[in-house]
Amino acid sequence: GLRSGVGRWASRAMSFAAGLTKIVAGKKSEIADREKIALSWKDKEAKLLEEAVNLFKSRCVKEAELQKTDATISFEVITREIPDFPKRILTDSTYFVDSWPNGTTAESWFYATRGVNSSWSPGAPILFAEVLQAMLPKFVERVKDLGFPECNHEAGTWKVAVSWPTPDENSEKKKRRRE
Repeated sequence: GLRSGVGRWASRAMSFAAGLTKIVAGKKSEIADREKIALSWKDKEAKLLEEAVNLFKSRCVKEAELQKTDATISFEVITREIPDFPKRILTDSTYFVDSWPNGTTAESWFYATRGVNSSWSPGAPILFAEVLQAMLPKFVERVKDLGFPECNHEAGTWKVAVSWPTPDENSEKKKRRRE
């Protein structure tokens, strides 16, 4: 009697433990799948940021050709010129993402941005501003890498302000180095 009761309890405990092991394995597999999904957005985002930086550079060249030594450029305005950038739609005075670039989805953006441990609700609308907000710091870092002495994101806007030395400032620095 007692021995068979302990045996049944032990086998139930083992099956419960085995069930927990299956849960862990399932979660690990789910996370791995989400990481693959997130990768499609990360790859696309890198290309979009590269295009945005190239547009930013060409705008700076135009300013330099006008003999200016600074530029303030809106990241949001630049993104409108990128053909493959997520498209937006205005709904009740709020912009939502209407369509995603080929090979990406709202789900891929979600996991890349919020992390693979967050839970995605299929069909949940994504605010266009959230997409911009997630990309802006990465854009600013890439712009800083171009070597501007000053590069700032204007708080509360999509604008990035940069400046570069005047030809006079450059020749002064060269003179000082020679001395």
